[in-house]
Amino acid sequence: MKNVMLMTRRIVRSVATRGRLSAIAAAGIFGIIIGFIVDRSDPGADFEPAEFLGRFGLTIFVPIVALVVASATLGTLVEEKTLIYFWLRPIGRWQIALAGFLASFAVLLPTVLVPMGLLGAVVGDGSDTTGILLASAVGVVGYGSVFTMLGLFTQRALLWGLVYVLVWEGFIAGLSRGAGWLALSTYSWSALAQRADADIIDKPVQLATTIIVSAAIAAATYVITTWRLTRMTVD
Repeated sequence: MKNVMLMTRRIVRSVATRGRLSAIAAAGIFGIIIGFIVDRSDPGADFEPAEFLGRFGLTIFVPIVALVVASATLGTLVEEKTLIYFWLRPIGRWQIALAGFLASFAVLLPTVLVPMGLLGAVVGDGSDTTGILLASAVGVVGYGSVFTMLGLFTQRALLWGLVYVLVWEGFIAGLSRGAGWLALSTYSWSALAQRADADIIDKPVQLATTIIVSAAIAAATYVITTWRLTRMTVD
């Protein structure tokens, strides 16, 4: 695991740039400010904190931050043609893939959970806060895994990631239950609904199923990423 940890630290340094972290922090602070304004403006008895948290956090903040960070972990190495330096070392492709996934999660978890936890504390109670933290963690695992893999397949990962988030999850997934099963947002919203005990999604997935599906997504995308690394070349 020593090689994996060394590669992980190297990738984290390349991804966690000052500009990227500043932009993420600014987006998180913006959400907290909006939440503070909404909370202090007496939104009314029908205001559902969990729905507000889901709209901002799970629909916008978590998937976009995950896309920006995760697609760059291995994608930047390919784009800059520095991946070959990892290949020249006596390490397996599965180790490079593992380092990429660990780097994504290492950057995403604090940058996502801290602002989401603060936002939950501003607009909701304890169950809302723990709900958005759990849901955000589910989102990080799902989106982080998929977008880490995507960054290895195309240099247009940001574009295709946005198409998935905006078109598939924002529109197509709402047309049928079957399409919803293929939307990562279904599982993060379900986790929030279950933990916060809020009626914010139709027929939420059980929490145990959500955890199993998230783990399966991470495992499947990791296998595909490893497979891709064994078959690609860097000129």
